Amino acid sequence: MRNAGEFMPGLVLPSAYHGVLRKRLMEIDMANSPANCLIAQARAEGMVEALELLKALEAHQIERLYLVIEQGATARLQALERGQ
Repeated sequence: MRNAGEFMPGLVLPSAYHGVLRKRLMEIDMANSPANCLIAQARAEGMVEALELLKALEAHQIERLYLVIEQGATARLQALERGQ
């Protein structure tokens, strides 16, 4: 069972960020075109950038979020190329 503050395994964040971050990641996962995927990726990265500028999270948390977003967008773009 995950801790209340665990956003994903090994990444604990304040619970106030969970809903918006999950929504941004879901937008990437559900993108119906490469352009929409890239827009969703940019929105997610913009949110993480704002958290970084506000020093709302530690550097390792910021880096992990950027990696999760990049991996999700890459996977979705590849799926779109395969017609899925």
